[in-house]
Amino acid sequence: MSTQIRVFHLLHIAHAALFRAADRIMRLQEGITTAHQVILFTLNAEDGLRASEVAQRAGHSKSRLTNLVDTLETRGMLKRQTSDIDRRVHTLHITSSGRDLIRRHTKRIQEMNEHILAPFNPTERKVIAEFLEHVRREAEKI
Repeated sequence: MSTQIRVFHLLHIAHAALFRAADRIMRLQEGITTAHQVILFTLNAEDGLRASEVAQRAGHSKSRLTNLVDTLETRGMLKRQTSDIDRRVHTLHITSSGRDLIRRHTKRIQEMNEHILAPFNPTERKVIAEFLEHVRREAEKI
């Protein structure tokens, strides 16, 4: 007799707990949340994107992105620029302060990943990674 694993429920609970912890750390250390951090990571990978593209890549609505960008701009971590081609379009640019935050937190994220994976051997870690990638791919099909 197999035990039914409630994947949706377990992923939801794990996601919520993990991001509450990450948000707590980000608020204490930087005064921002992981939602802000995702924007900075996106721009660190490819600077000068249109705001709509950043919203799509970060998984935020355009209206939510506006509030997040306002906070990051106020804190000097990114800047908006009006497009030379279309004045209605804004591009977003990470600042040196934003890049400094990314450098600091990349190490912390690696440490958190290692902490979570500590009980698992390399083979189990590979299965976990394959499972999570499978969930991502299948979610796109549902």
